Amino acid sequence: MCGMKTKTTIFLLLFCFVVSGAQAKKKSYSVHNKGYFFDAGVAVGATFPKNVDPRMMLEVFTTHGYQFSNTFSLGAGLSTYNTENITIYGQLRFNLRNISEAKTHYTYIAIRGGYSWSTWTGDSWGDDKGPVIDPRFGWSFYTKAANLRWSVFAAASFQQFHFLPKIGLAFEF
Repeated sequence: MCGMKTKTTIFLLLFCFVVSGAQAKKKSYSVHNKGYFFDAGVAVGATFPKNVDPRMMLEVFTTHGYQFSNTFSLGAGLSTYNTENITIYGQLRFNLRNISEAKTHYTYIAIRGGYSWSTWTGDSWGDDKGPVIDPRFGWSFYTKAANLRWSVFAAASFQQFHFLPKIGLAFEF
C-alpha cells in the first residue's frame, strides 16, 4: 500500500510545477498565447468495477505541452488515482472560441489517451494495468486580479476498462 510518504512526494512535485509556473516571466493569462503551457489539477469521481461496490477516487494530474494557436494545444501528462497507479497520457485540447482577445471565460473539449500502471507492491504489482481514454468538457475562467486562468471540467473516463465519471479543477499556466 502507498503510504503518507508517497502522497507527500506527489503533492510536492505538483507544488513545484505550480511554483515554477508562477515564477516564470510575468505574462497575462487572459489569452492562450502560443508556446509552452502547463496545467495542474485535481478531480474527484467514482469507479464502478464489475461485481464490486463503487469506490471514491481522487486524481492528481499535470499536463505539459505546446499551444499551437488560440484554439488548439497538444500535450503530455502524468496523473495518479489515490496514489494507486501512475498514468502517462497524451492530450488534445480545442477551445470552442477563438481566444484572440481578453475573454473572462470560454468552453473547451479535450481528449486524453494513455496507459496506466499499478503502484501496488507484492503479489498484485503490475497486474493492474491497461489503457486510459478520458474525454472531457470544460469551462475556463480568467481572474484578472490574480492574473490566473483556471478551469472546471466533467469527464467520462475509462481507466483500465473501468468507468470513472469525474469532475475537476485545474490551474492553467
